[in-house]
Amino acid sequence: MRRAFELARVSGGTLHVVTAFRHKRLRRPPVSLGRGHLPSSSDSAEAFLDSFRTMAARESVRVEMHPVASDPVEAITRVATEEDADLIVVGSNGAGARHLSSVPKGVMDTAECAVLIV
Repeated sequence: MRRAFELARVSGGTLHVVTAFRHKRLRRPPVSLGRGHLPSSSDSAEAFLDSFRTMAARESVRVEMHPVASDPVEAITRVATEEDADLIVVGSNGAGARHLSSVPKGVMDTAECAVLIV
């Protein structure tokens, strides 16, 4: 996320943080936030989003949160398309230098904009 914050700060852009949850991980019935965005009851997910809000305030970067009940690849690429993103920054998930896990590979294969894998 440091790289994403840096790029957003330098470009003056808005950082859209997509947190995707598969439906089976939701502990209680979801409440719609509109356009398919759903909150999770997971305390760790909320702490995760709160940490990004704190970092954004410290870095003076505009951030929009997108908690989405969906497959992560679909969620990331859909939000990028809806928000007309110039760049997607996605983690490699520690799969190694030569092998990508399914999320960054899927985003790279389907995104309509540039993808930076860190």
